[in-house]
Amino acid sequence: MFNRLSAVLDQTAARLPARSAAYFWLFSGWAMMLWVLSSANPSLKQANEIPHMDKVFHFIYFSVGGALLAASTGLKWRSLSRGWLFLLIVLVCSLIGRLDEYHQGFVPGRTGNDSGDWLADTMGGLFGGAAVIWYLLPRIISATERDRG
Repeated sequence: MFNRLSAVLDQTAARLPARSAAYFWLFSGWAMMLWVLSSANPSLKQANEIPHMDKVFHFIYFSVGGALLAASTGLKWRSLSRGWLFLLIVLVCSLIGRLDEYHQGFVPGRTGNDSGDWLADTMGGLFGGAAVIWYLLPRIISATERDRG
């Protein structure tokens, strides 16, 4: 089971871009979309039927953001240890989540400063960042070095 998963991750990493700029621009697009989504008045009436579904959306969205930021930063600063990179990603995602909640406080029809949303944002960034830092980034770097050598 784990050998198959490892092989799939290796094949996936070999196909991913090895330049930090690609992930930086994707992360920038992610941040712009976050601003647009936060500025809109949500009309998801069906989402209210499932309690705390918005927290799930926050977690998933910030998992993607944390993963993109981890890939960009990890490829740019390869000398940075995994621990420091992880801490940086979690802090940045948490800060972005907090600013997002603050921003939503000024949007009509939105409730901002929700600590549950902020926690989901932080945990999402933590999860996405950890997945990339410990599982995907070493494989991307290894595949890049194999291609060069």
